[in-house]
Amino acid sequence: MGIPRKEYEQRQEAARRRMGERGLAALLCVSGPFYARPGDVAYLTGHFPPFPTAEGGEKLRGIGHAAVVLDDRRCALVVDTPAYREDLVVASEVVVASDVWAEAARLLRGTSGPVGCVGSDVLPWEGGRALEEAHVQLVAADSVVRELRRVKSPAEVELLRGACGCAREALLACAGACLVGTRELEVAAQGAAAGLRAGADFVRYVRVHSGPWSAWPTRWPPATDRALQKSDLVLLDAVGARGGYAFDVGRTTLVGFDALPWQRELFDAVLRALAACLRAIRPGVPVAQVVQAALLAFEERGLGPHASRFLGHGIGLETVEGPLLVPDSLEVLREGMVLCVEPAVYLPEQGGVCVEEVVVVVAEGCNILTSDVPRRLWE
Repeated sequence: MGIPRKEYEQRQEAARRRMGERGLAALLCVSGPFYARPGDVAYLTGHFPPFPTAEGGEKLRGIGHAAVVLDDRRCALVVDTPAYREDLVVASEVVVASDVWAEAARLLRGTSGPVGCVGSDVLPWEGGRALEEAHVQLVAADSVVRELRRVKSPAEVELLRGACGCAREALLACAGACLVGTRELEVAAQGAAAGLRAGADFVRYVRVHSGPWSAWPTRWPPATDRALQKSDLVLLDAVGARGGYAFDVGRTTLVGFDALPWQRELFDAVLRALAACLRAIRPGVPVAQVVQAALLAFEERGLGPHASRFLGHGIGLETVEGPLLVPDSLEVLREGMVLCVEPAVYLPEQGGVCVEEVVVVVAEGCNILTSDVPRRLWE
């Protein structure tokens, strides 16, 4: 099941209303490629730029990008290739251009009033310059569309549920491969293959951090040729998309069956923090309050200094969307938000544990979309 055409049309109308409330004459929405920053354009039209962003030339600009010009009479999509998915796109017109920015400027030239830029953090300098030369009065207006994207429709929730199913298969395959002597790269390969077999559009990466590296919340590359050792903690994170909607699900497993006392302590602390976080989630609750519930649970176990202050994020057409679950957030939860909740604790040079669930905020609290992924994968 995908997003019906009528829903795209409703999104466009909602954006027009918000545009009018801001006193904007038009919107220019900009996106990057399907695996990176497609969200604003994909939300309005269903288009995912297929090509990577790349160096261009004087008459070849905007490779890997797309742009939407939305005003009270049209929703014009500018694409960088004729090989776009016409069957998926909902727009009043589609223009194929070797210079995306020149074409966007042409469509907006003569607009009487400010043009809101949605994707001001995605628009490259050359694009801004082309619009400036066309005397387009561009102002940042990311929230016009991104506030709409915060709350997912029932169709979007089902797509996200299906995406989580791909992550489940990836993580189960990884867990089965976590044997003494197996390299992190081999574990990641097993997970990526399983995710693709389960129907993923793509697997962005499968992160495999073993032993002392499990105490690193990020590391490049996501997996190395390090061989797993007995009693290693292994941090696993499956990231990709299915049906255009992202999955990002994390677990921590163990090489062997008997957790050491300090490992059991970390697992118990993370699961307690996760439970506290999930109990706090409901419409109308400040994000900061949810974060504080998890951090307090870590502090009660004496692990406060080692707990991650980043508790998660929204997810949808992009892997990381708002709201960010951080202590100083000013956002408030709304029904229909979908969140990746990922409490974690990391002991330097020793190991770490993170369990990441995907949940949808509902009237009575939250529903877990990843409930069929075991939290202790080695048992």
